[in-house]
Order: sequence, then C-alpha cells, then structure tokens
Amino acid sequence: MNPEKVGLEVAVQCWKDVKINHCIMDFSCGGDEMQDVDFVFYGENENVLPSDTLNDFFKHEVFEKVDFYVNSGDEYIGEFGTVRIELNEEQADFDYTKSTTSEHSERITESFIYQLTDEEFNIFRDKIEDINGEGRSVNFNYKSDCIISDDEISILEKFEGKIIHFINNAIIKNEHGDPEEESENFECDVEDTLNTAEKTIEILVSRSFYYTVSE
Repeated sequence: MNPEKVGLEVAVQCWKDVKINHCIMDFSCGGDEMQDVDFVFYGENENVLPSDTLNDFFKHEVFEKVDFYVNSGDEYIGEFGTVRIELNEEQADFDYTKSTTSEHSERITESFIYQLTDEEFNIFRDKIEDINGEGRSVNFNYKSDCIISDDEISILEKFEGKIIHFINNAIIKNEHGDPEEESENFECDVEDTLNTAEKTIEILVSRSFYYTVSE
C-alpha cells in the first residue's frame, strides 16, 4: 500500500483494531542518508502484531514528526536508536519518543619531544628538512643537494622502526573516547624544532577518537 494513501484516521482505527499497545522503530543514519528502518508493533503482553497498513503509514509519518540528523560533518558521524510510538487517544494522534545515540570522531593533535641518538642528530641537523608519516611508514624530506651514505641509510631505517613504535604508543592526554585503529599520523619540521643542545626534535602526533553521546 502506498504510504500517502494511508491517512491518520485510518491508521488510528487500524491501531485499535489490531489492539496495538506501542510500536518500536529502529533506525540509523549518517553519511548524508537514512539507513534502513524497522517497525515492530507490540500488544499489551509484548506480543508482536504485524500490520502492513501501519508499517506503510509510519514509514512516511515518522519523518514528519521526528527529526533525524543524517548529514555527517566535522566531528559528527551519525546517529542510531529507537522511536517509541504510542496512541494518544484524546488527540486521536500518535506520540513519538526518540531515544538516540550519536556517533562522533574527534581528531586530536599533541606535541611530543623525541630524543635523538648522536648519529641521528648529525643526519637530521645536516640533511633532513622535515619528516612525516603514519603509523606504518615514515617520509624523509631531505635538504637539497645532499648525499646519503649507506651507513646513514641504515641509521634512518632503524630510526623509522623506532619512530613508528613511538607514534603508535604515544599517549595523548586530552583524548576523548576510543582510539580509532590506524588513525595515527605525525609531522616534524626538523629545521624549526631541532634542539641542538638537547639533541631532540618536536613531533606533532594526531589520532582520531570515536565516542558516542546518548540522549
């Protein structure tokens, strides 16, 4: 049955005829679209009472009565939850109670000081402009016209393993939620942050955190 052809009066009478106590709609949305929805109708004893007429009616009507936030953006991913539908006999209409959990992804960046070995320090001071990467790889951007020896390549390969371990295990103090898998990346402007006295560099580590808010 086409939902536009099921009017409120027909839906109310059908609700009474089938002897429905309440309806639970399960929903999820996000990514700029509404996902599948499911309506289950219950009697007074929580027994399930199917009704194609009411199912078609609410597939249209619920979106006129309840706000759903489908558009993802910034930290907001989407939401999921239920809508409880009950008959308001005095008004010959339906009441809608939405219970929702919204999903969020927050990206946090913090600064860390990394101690270099003497050999690493010499290479970074003389030949590296900056480094960046993710939780599995490191990119070295060299100064112009520099030559990297085999010994220096070996040192940088060992450094790569150490810095990846450092990035993946960095503890971000202001974290909120659960860390998302393989979401780490980092960057370091060597020329600006290299401390020649302490032989350290400053690394900016970014990680995404997933959290939910229930209403």
